[in-house]
Amino acid sequence: MAKSVKNIKESGTRNPITSLDAHMYLKEIKDAFKDEKYKYKVFLRAMKDFNLRRIDIVGVMERVEKLFQRHTELLLKFNNFLPDGFEIKPSPKKPNFPVMNKEDADKYLDKVKTRFQHQPYVYDSFVDMMIMYKNKDKSLEEIYEMVASLFKDHHDLVDGFTNFLL
Repeated sequence: MAKSVKNIKESGTRNPITSLDAHMYLKEIKDAFKDEKYKYKVFLRAMKDFNLRRIDIVGVMERVEKLFQRHTELLLKFNNFLPDGFEIKPSPKKPNFPVMNKEDADKYLDKVKTRFQHQPYVYDSFVDMMIMYKNKDKSLEEIYEMVASLFKDHHDLVDGFTNFLL
């Protein structure tokens, strides 16, 4: 669990959330990421994974904390939607996103290659997508959509790719 994710003991401290509150919050997120639309989609995927019980409350909190690390107001508002006893405390601001090192990138590529060793066209398609992005033939949002579609039944690979993007 991330250090800033804290389980608190207070209960009954939040006001009831309405569907209007939820819609307004989603609009705020969409507006905040209007230039990085894939991040809005990453948020929606986290919510879907939580609803489908692919991740638990701590998992969704960690994803949201990472996604909103430069959007403290959105992060704090997300607390309104958490069950009593859970709260995310913003981490101190870092000057830059951490850069993925070559070793981590190689591990991820090996994982994809191993997973699809009997379907080499999937790995080849992924590599082609990375080349398209590197050559600026496709936007980051387009690449994210393509990768999410390619790995649609492999949530850990989509999440791993998301780590590259964040």
